[in-house]
Amino acid sequence: MTLKNKIALTFTLITSSLLIGICCIIYGLSFRYTRSDFYQRLHERANIVAIFMLEEDELSQKLYSEIKRQYLQNIPTEKGYLVNLDGLHLPDSLPSYINYSFVKIVDSQQFAAKTVGDTSMVGIRYEDNQGDFAVIVAAEDRSGIRKLHNLMRVLAAVVLGYLLLVFFIGRWYADNALSPLADIIQQMRTINTTNLRLRIPRRRYDDELNQLANTFNSLLDRIETAVETQHNFISNASHELKNPLTAILGQIELALRAERSAEEYRQWLVRIAKEAERLEKLTLRLLHLAQSGFAESGKAFSMIRLDELLLDVVEEINETAPLSELRLHFGNMPAQSAQLEMPGNASLLKIAIANVIENAIKFSSGEPVDVYFNVQPGRFEIKITDLGVGIPATDVDKVFEPFFRSTNAIDFQGFGVGLSLTKRILNIHQGNIVVQATTDRGTTMVITLPISRGY
Repeated sequence: MTLKNKIALTFTLITSSLLIGICCIIYGLSFRYTRSDFYQRLHERANIVAIFMLEEDELSQKLYSEIKRQYLQNIPTEKGYLVNLDGLHLPDSLPSYINYSFVKIVDSQQFAAKTVGDTSMVGIRYEDNQGDFAVIVAAEDRSGIRKLHNLMRVLAAVVLGYLLLVFFIGRWYADNALSPLADIIQQMRTINTTNLRLRIPRRRYDDELNQLANTFNSLLDRIETAVETQHNFISNASHELKNPLTAILGQIELALRAERSAEEYRQWLVRIAKEAERLEKLTLRLLHLAQSGFAESGKAFSMIRLDELLLDVVEEINETAPLSELRLHFGNMPAQSAQLEMPGNASLLKIAIANVIENAIKFSSGEPVDVYFNVQPGRFEIKITDLGVGIPATDVDKVFEPFFRSTNAIDFQGFGVGLSLTKRILNIHQGNIVVQATTDRGTTMVITLPISRGY
């Protein structure tokens, strides 16, 4: 069953259940009123029957004639019975539905009414100079029954008509409401690996369907980025790995072409060690990049204090690069230490922050590097500022691409993997990094990460 039919059917069942309940109440009230009204008519007839049968000798001829006229205008199928309550013996002529218990109730409570099948009866206790009697009038309320049957047919027709009408209205409404979803589905079917740049158009209204389109577009963004990253990674990684390997093999081949002195062999080994070290660093970068991919697929996070993690990163960099001038500044710190915590992967965040700081140190050429840590409303902010060569305006948007190196970074050692890795790690932690740079005037990179608790 399609979703449109489910919505229409559910809507029909809910509203029809309410209508059926209302119809049952209407029928029940009508039935109760009809029976009560008929009992009242039987009660009046019982009084007339009692007077006609028992008061002839006590009434004037004119009054008796009027009562007789009323008596003759009886209800169709009406039958009247007198039962002498003195001794309370039921005559054999009474029908079976008038039993001893009913007459006993009339005797004790002055009045009784009940219905057996289609026959309704009312009994009253009447005291006369001839004795005490139970006057019972029984009749079928054919008019009332006919009206109730007509009412039932009308209500049934209303319910059936309402069921059909509401179903088609619900189907029409569901079709209109879900038509944008059908359009989105059709557009989704046209998107594949050959046209990942296509996106679902945004709707004018900020509703659930617009959120669905935005979510799907975000998913396409991630898929497109992953596919492009994979393509770039394969092509660039193979090239970058081939260069040091070719250099190592070439150095070994040249060294083995002739007999050489110990000093010459040492020089060859130094060159080989340099290329091997370069290969090792590149391999570690690639492993870190792969590790970030595993973390994105579901590696567990834990609560970490970001200020302490930053201190650890700075301490480790000072140990590996003691000649660099790295200055750390803290500002706008919260009163509670718990407000410095966030969920994350500590090792990956260390790699991301260290990459940015090490880049700043490398390109600053001995100039001081300042690291600012601030807590802003809703986010942590880490700003790294250097006085290095900067980044050309045409290259700012490309620095986070894998293996990309700016035109003024050719003279500096590197592989173009660090910032790409940093960007991916920050995306995993729902963070961001922004570059503020100009050529020859230094670079400022601002890292933002979300705060897990309100500040």
